[in-house]
Amino acid sequence: MEIKPLAAKVTANGSSNKTTVGSATNVYICSTATDLITNVTTGATMQVPANFAFVLRKEKGDEVHAGSANTHFTKIAYPRG
Repeated sequence: MEIKPLAAKVTANGSSNKTTVGSATNVYICSTATDLITNVTTGATMQVPANFAFVLRKEKGDEVHAGSANTHFTKIAYPRG
């Protein structure tokens, strides 16, 4: 899979640190420990295992956060491949 980063990674640990990840619609998420990812805007949650990476599609204004600083969010272009 081809991934093109558009900004530096951010951490968003806890609801007080929620972020739109630079108004991203495609977010590469990498967790180094088991964590819970929350989309505050929609109320959706996703439990992820340790050492796991995936692409989250969201609306520009959706705010997300993780349960710990062990998860990183990166704004990316739409992945290909």
